[in-house]
Amino acid sequence: MKYDYIVVQDGQRYKAGEDVPDMGSIVCTSSNGNIRNYEGLSKDVDKLPHYVGTGSSFIATDTADIYKYEKTTDKWNKW
Repeated sequence: MKYDYIVVQDGQRYKAGEDVPDMGSIVCTSSNGNIRNYEGLSKDVDKLPHYVGTGSSFIATDTADIYKYEKTTDKWNKW
């Protein structure tokens, strides 16, 4: 989605006119530098960001599935 004003989402700053990604139900529950921890519904796993660091995690609250991000492969891996 594009806005005609500056938007800050998930700690990322988007200029007016830039595309702001749809994160669906995903919310950041904690962060330490570029390591971020998320929770949300499993249907939104494909909306997880790729600007995070290795060790970031996602818990699907409806299925209890856990995903960890690995930067060198740029993949969210299911545990």
